[in-house]
Amino acid sequence: MTDMNWPEIAERFKKLYVPAVCDVLDEEYNLMYQFADHGLHPLNHTQKIAGPAYTVVSMACAITDRTRRMGPTVIDHFRAGVVAVYDTNGEQRTGVWGELWSAGARKAGCVGAVVDGGIRDTAYIRAAGFPMFYRFTAPGDARGRANIVDYECPVSIGGVRVNPGDYVFGDEDGVVFVPKELILPVLVKAEEICAVETKIRAGIEENKTLANLYQEFGRA
Repeated sequence: MTDMNWPEIAERFKKLYVPAVCDVLDEEYNLMYQFADHGLHPLNHTQKIAGPAYTVVSMACAITDRTRRMGPTVIDHFRAGVVAVYDTNGEQRTGVWGELWSAGARKAGCVGAVVDGGIRDTAYIRAAGFPMFYRFTAPGDARGRANIVDYECPVSIGGVRVNPGDYVFGDEDGVVFVPKELILPVLVKAEEICAVETKIRAGIEENKTLANLYQEFGRA
């Protein structure tokens, strides 16, 4: 996957919308639940996230010794173009991702994050324009409450199993995860669907019936 032109792929995805990608996964591959549950929210509804997943997993943990905490090390290992995908194992009280993590991640080339858990410093993250999906906000720091235990490993995000390198695409409708072996074919097919839907919109403006348009363009 290293020979992929990730910036170009990201720009192509960002011209699309998540429902079209979900439709491709449904119709072409019978992958009906590659999108996260509705509890994950975009911090900014006008931003989109697109990039291969860099996965991180943490657990509730009372360790405060900074020499035994992996967080900053993980941030420093991010690669250009990745989306951080953070599995907290259902931890419900802690802001595991904050402003400084966002700044460090961006400096390392990370283009956004999907955190299945809590974030904090929310106003600062929003003001900085760092694209983020999250489950809840919480003021408490991770130190003494949660600790990263692994990264670049399979994780569970919003009910979806996500592997390192799977493609993350998010907009105001939600987040979808495309298996890494399907990134290009799904992208091409989603572009075709979006082009067809543009023609259907034009047909509606011309007073054609939606039923006939669906039949004409094979969307019935």
